[in-house]
Amino acid sequence: MEPKYFDIHAHLNFKDYDADREEVIARTREAGVLVNNVGTSLQTSEEVVKLSQENDFCYATVGVHPTDWQEGFDEAQFRTLAAHPKVIALGECGLDYFRITNEGDKSKQRELFEKHITLAGVVGKPLMLHIRDSKEEPGKAYADVLEILNAHPSVKAHAHFFTAPWSIAERFLERGITLSFTGVITFTHDYDEVIRQVPVESLMAETDAPFVAPVPYRGKRAEPLHVREVVARMAELRGLSSEGLRQTLLDNAYRVFAIPA
Repeated sequence: MEPKYFDIHAHLNFKDYDADREEVIARTREAGVLVNNVGTSLQTSEEVVKLSQENDFCYATVGVHPTDWQEGFDEAQFRTLAAHPKVIALGECGLDYFRITNEGDKSKQRELFEKHITLAGVVGKPLMLHIRDSKEEPGKAYADVLEILNAHPSVKAHAHFFTAPWSIAERFLERGITLSFTGVITFTHDYDEVIRQVPVESLMAETDAPFVAPVPYRGKRAEPLHVREVVARMAELRGLSSEGLRQTLLDNAYRVFAIPA
């Protein structure tokens, strides 16, 4: 296939695709979409590595989702997975305060995050960040993630599903963290100014499939090929041609995740 797009964050291993996974994969390949499938546990990390082995256009990210901190982190097993040539990042990891108010649980999330950071430094691959604020403390999770990362300046990171304002985006960019946006940008204007202001070399697109399908698929299951709508909306916001931005975002993904074009 000729790569045209890179959906840098999806979950084709999830049960949402159990009934028609091969058909979805065929559509994705036909559309020229490269896909980074992201693990959220040891089991799902093994699943996404398997998908990457079976499909030349699929890559994998391995790790434990911050809300699943109770699972623990088997450093030896994740080190083995992370060494696979199709694994391009560690995660999704970070801090998720959306349903957590207990400081003890937050501390456990931070410990889990630190383990991902340590392994990322060992294997030389970037982190795939998951960050979600609570409604009561907007910006807190983002601030805490940045504080932790600033203590590890050599570790690279990418913030998936970015939902913070420009004041926070600017601080992440100063740290060298790239940002990606989902189909949410097709049905809200909350992030328009951030997308307009992010340097184009620090920008990427994703679906987070099966979640948050873009217009005109809103309310349905998202698929990686829907990244085309995300890119088109980004181009519109920036006053660029969709074709020109498409190639730039593809090149950005190759660079950030160290994939030969």
